[in-house]
Amino acid sequence: MNLSNKMSSLKQRLLVGSVVSAIVLFVIALANNAYFKPITMGITTLIIAYSIWEFHQISHNKAQKPAVFLSLIAAIAYAISVALSTQYVACKELPSLVILASLISFFGYYFLKGDSPFLNLAITLFSFVYLAIPLSCMIAITYFFTLSGEQDGRCWIVYLIAVTKMTDTAAFFVGKRFGKTKFAPFISPKKTWEGALGGLASACVISTLLTFVFKLLNAPFSLTLFQSIWMGALLGVLAEFGDLAESLLKRDGGLKDSNHLPGLGGILDMVDSLVFTAPFVYIFLNASFR
Repeated sequence: MNLSNKMSSLKQRLLVGSVVSAIVLFVIALANNAYFKPITMGITTLIIAYSIWEFHQISHNKAQKPAVFLSLIAAIAYAISVALSTQYVACKELPSLVILASLISFFGYYFLKGDSPFLNLAITLFSFVYLAIPLSCMIAITYFFTLSGEQDGRCWIVYLIAVTKMTDTAAFFVGKRFGKTKFAPFISPKKTWEGALGGLASACVISTLLTFVFKLLNAPFSLTLFQSIWMGALLGVLAEFGDLAESLLKRDGGLKDSNHLPGLGGILDMVDSLVFTAPFVYIFLNASFR
């Protein structure tokens, strides 16, 4: 790809990324609206399902045959169960029941199918553990607090996405401009230590800046300065680890992107860095506010 094509592709990604960011902010802003709440949950569920579908396309490149349809049904059921558990006390244990039912279903499918069960069952189960469970934490974070609570889950989901994605963005541009020392040449030859450190620094700055802005706006969100720094650092590390984790899978599957959506690559490419950061923020909220 020549320089002009690279610039055109970069501009397209920046444009699409800006549009997607605006849509995400709009969806989050209306997340507590009684009429819009099901739409917010539905969009998140579809993103999770689509990312799992893309994951299985990588496995198909390796000539494997996981239970794709069953995997999608399990992921959708789990995301819905998490959404219901945030709204109704009676549904609190529903996510655990869905995990149990999914595990039974996966094994039951291969009782009947019998097509390389050891490997294909492992891939099917892994897609659920790798994507459905961690990404569903975004729903749990958004609705973690009650409407009359001292904090607002919408602020926390904005914080999570902003810090995570700015880590990705800074790592890309710093690496492109200053990168010399290869970070993980086997997994992703273009990633550098300079880019990784730039992403980490950006995570700390954005985390601290958002904490200050939320406080300035008197928003229902609270972190101390010390918390914002170490949270930013940990989220930065986890975001880059998530990006590397997906790159490892794509590299083994012989793919550059998880899909060919114009200006996006793939949905999995967009959410890979959230796979580890979303559960961490959810764990932090549970430890701090429950």
